[in-house]
Amino acid sequence: MPVQYSEIQELLRSRADLHARLNLMPYDGTPEIKERGDKKYLYVRKRVAGKQTSTYVGAYTEELYNLLLRNAREIREIRKSLRSIEKQLAEAGYSEDELSINVVNNIAFAHANMKMNIYDQAVLEGVATSFPQTEEIIENEKVSGMTATDVQKILNLKHAWEFILDRDIVASRSDYYMLSHIARIVNEGFFAE
Repeated sequence: MPVQYSEIQELLRSRADLHARLNLMPYDGTPEIKERGDKKYLYVRKRVAGKQTSTYVGAYTEELYNLLLRNAREIREIRKSLRSIEKQLAEAGYSEDELSINVVNNIAFAHANMKMNIYDQAVLEGVATSFPQTEEIIENEKVSGMTATDVQKILNLKHAWEFILDRDIVASRSDYYMLSHIARIVNEGFFAE
């Protein structure tokens, strides 16, 4: 079964959104009420590294307690969704491996030379452009003296390079389907297949 890169990309985007939502939650844990004398205080209880911890939140109010309960429920739902996404990613053949330092350095080198590579490829494609014009197109600036077709070819090459240099794509297995996807990016707007 071929790997569906658009599906994996959407799952990764959803996972990143859920992680961002999780990081924005002010309190992670189960709310608990502690009494001292005749006053009540709210704490959030959580297990960290095998030990039970409590974090002070504030003096007890019904509103704050209900907010903490909703917060805890939402965190459970987010974690459940994250587990589901991780399962779907595994079923789609995606694995998140650490990249070696040499690969990371090569990615940085490619990013540093991306404009020159795109310019060289555009010239090979027969695009009548200069290096400064190519730079302007890549940086989403306006350029004059070029046809819309030539600008589109340069933008397609830019999108293909961004796809290729994505850490998740570098870590994944290269096969016919990935190469076909890259070819689709390069030819977008010009050829159907």
